[in-house]
Order: sequence, then structure tokens, then C-alpha cells
Amino acid sequence: MSPAAASRHSALLALGLWAAIAAAAMVPGAVPIAAEAADVQPAMGHRAPDFTLKDVTGRPVRLSQVLAQKAVLLNFWATWCPPCREEMPILERVYRDYRTRGLEILAVNLDLGAEASVAARVSAFMTALGLTFPALLDLSGDATRAYRIRALPVTLLIDRQGQIRALEIGPRDWSSPDARAQLDALLK
Repeated sequence: MSPAAASRHSALLALGLWAAIAAAAMVPGAVPIAAEAADVQPAMGHRAPDFTLKDVTGRPVRLSQVLAQKAVLLNFWATWCPPCREEMPILERVYRDYRTRGLEILAVNLDLGAEASVAARVSAFMTALGLTFPALLDLSGDATRAYRIRALPVTLLIDRQGQIRALEIGPRDWSSPDARAQLDALLK
């Protein structure tokens, strides 16, 4: 095989591998985002990677400090993601029902841009939908990389000990009886 043919063959193999990984990662309703082929998401039963992100007001929020007091529903989302937009009002209903029982929702936003413009866009989005749970800005992509996010939305349930108890890729009706049972078990 000539060097040019070998190079084309290698490129096609790499493209095929990427396509296979991307197809395997797709979940109905999820919006794909860029990822590396070797990325593996943190799994159930493993410790949740810690992070500190600013909320829309600029206040730093550290996951481990929240977990010291409450279990966390950690949601990765973006304002431009249609399934995320549909899921947010459901998360607000869950937040209103469960926040006094020891559940915190942290919505990690993946919009890109300057901090002030992203904060304004996310704040306007939250206000327009009447969302009251904290929205955090992952402008550096640190939390996104730590959790190996490849599609949106992604939601993790994390117990007070910092262990991941559930991982959901794509939108979910968190107000369904099955999801509520999962939340109730998380808070025991």
C-alpha cells in the first residue's frame, strides 16, 4: 500500500472509530457535544468529582460544600439545547417538592462566551421560566471535562457522602413515579 493510501486508510479508520463511539453515546432526545474517544463518564457508585463554579451572581459554589448538607441533583445543560429547555420546568417542580427534604439542584450551564454575557443570558433564561434553583457557569469547561459530558442534558444523583447513585443521559421526567422513588431513596 502506498504511503498516501495508508494515510487515507488510517484517516478512514479513525473517522469510523469516532462515528462508532458517537453513535454508541447517542441517546434519544440528547444533544451531542464534542468529546474525546477515550472519555468515560464517572459511574454509579463512584465518588463525584468535586468542582467550584460561580453562580449567575458571581458567587462561588463548591459541590463538596453543598454535599456536606444535602444530596444533589446535578444537571448539565445549555440554553440552546431544546431537551434541556423542556426539562427545566420539571426540575423546578422537583426542586419545590424536595428542597426542604434535603435535595439541592445544581444546574451547570455549558453556554459559551464572556462571563458577563453568559451570566446575563442564563439569568434571563432562569427568570423567564421561573426557575429558582442555582445555575452555575462552567465557562472554563472544568466540570464538563471532569464528568466527561458528551451530550445534553445529563443528570446525576449524588448522595450526601458524595457517591453517584444515578446517571441519566438525555431528558427525563423527574416528576414521574419512578423518578420520585429514586429521589426518595436518595434522601433516606
